[in-house]
Amino acid sequence: MSYVPRSSETPPPTPLFLLPASSVVTRDAVIDHHHHHHQNNNNNNNNNNLVSFACRRTSSPQTVQQIPETFQSAGQYFDSFVYPLLEETRAQFCSSFDTIEEAPYAQIVGLEEESLPYRYGTQLYNVKVDEWKNRFSSWKEPYKTLPGDVLILADAKPESASDLQRMGRMLTFLLVTKTPREDEYEDEDEDEYEIGYRHFDFQVEASRGNHHMKKSLFMIFLINIIPSKRIWNSVHKRGNLKIINGVLRTNSVVKENCQLCVQKEGIWYENFCHNLSSTLNDSQVEAVMTCLTRINCNHKSSVDLIWGPPGTGKTKTVSMLLFTLFKMKCKTLVCAPTNVAIKEVASRVLKLVKESYQADSGRDTMFCPLGDILLFGNKDRLKVGDEVEEIYGLSP
Repeated sequence: MSYVPRSSETPPPTPLFLLPASSVVTRDAVIDHHHHHHQNNNNNNNNNNLVSFACRRTSSPQTVQQIPETFQSAGQYFDSFVYPLLEETRAQFCSSFDTIEEAPYAQIVGLEEESLPYRYGTQLYNVKVDEWKNRFSSWKEPYKTLPGDVLILADAKPESASDLQRMGRMLTFLLVTKTPREDEYEDEDEDEYEIGYRHFDFQVEASRGNHHMKKSLFMIFLINIIPSKRIWNSVHKRGNLKIINGVLRTNSVVKENCQLCVQKEGIWYENFCHNLSSTLNDSQVEAVMTCLTRINCNHKSSVDLIWGPPGTGKTKTVSMLLFTLFKMKCKTLVCAPTNVAIKEVASRVLKLVKESYQADSGRDTMFCPLGDILLFGNKDRLKVGDEVEEIYGLSP
């Protein structure tokens, strides 16, 4: 769903990735150059819209305002996050320009245009680059091209952001749309990969033809747009708002207690409280028991928040809650804002399941059935290791 501005807002420009060198200015405004084309309302343009919006000068008091503590409607709630997200994404672009001399880069050795346009105003290219330089510079992990990477295509490797402003300098913004699957390189020699002698192939999206792409070209990595894109899509593609309305309390769906289930709380405490108390403190046990009793209620929806400062055992508490739900055979979907968080929760729950199996059966954990636990996500970003490999199920 493309973003539809309110009447007081300036209509968003057509998504752009390919801009002249004069478009690049300072850290305060990465891009301040607008081309006006036919507006294309296409679901697939959300990536482009986000980048195009974020690269404009939107950071003014009239545009980016403080997010309120209370909201009158779900619409107000979603709208309040639009400009802060754009400003945050723009700041990430600015930061990447500040350290562009340290960014991973590679020289293009092959550039092939796809026969058909990707969509209005854009074009796909199959790209082959030489070894990536600066793969280990300022990075915890070696750089690897992934879908959602935003790259600069330039006719020289810039040593600073000011190099991009030189007259006559060709500058293109590209979005990586496809990379080879990891299993396609299973037969490649690992040492050859590490020292960088092989070529890297991937697909990118640009917004005009390759008549400016005839000489020596370089690609420089800026940021990955996938996390921001997912938030952008969530803000604009509003589906089932039952949980959101419950959290915002914009209707009378949520009540503190279900009177029909109050009398059953004693049974729940009798069944689970003792086991939980051996691992959790009193406040953590109370949080888990509150969630368990409300999960068992079929009379109303409920939303509960487990909160506390760092180091108070929130992850431990959630892990015990999930482990208890697993033993109850209650189907549960767990989401987290980062790969680190979801991997940590998954590894803790898996450890609890194995320890319980070993204590109950006396058998080695290698025989522990884990078919009911499944971890989804991108294998590279999750950095799937031995601690969660047994439950990893999908690499999108």
